[in-house]
Amino acid sequence: MRLALVIVCLTSIAVGLVQIRRSRGHVRNEVLRMQTRQIHMRRELIDQQTELGKRMTPAEIRMRREQMLLPLVDMAPSGRDAGSSNRHVGR
Repeated sequence: MRLALVIVCLTSIAVGLVQIRRSRGHVRNEVLRMQTRQIHMRRELIDQQTELGKRMTPAEIRMRREQMLLPLVDMAPSGRDAGSSNRHVGR
């Protein structure tokens, strides 16, 4: 009777260990899948950032402005304001 109890206990422990190893394998595969997806998404993000950077160059902006017939607004200060802004640089 004791021997049967020991065999049942050891069998249940062995089955439990197999189940734990199996679930760890599933989790490991899921982590690997998520890491692979993350790598692909990072590459896609880099591609999008590169494309955005190309579109934000002064030449590209100028070309789009001309295509859309938009007037260019000069953002540089002119006249007396230009001299007054330089006085505050050293302070």
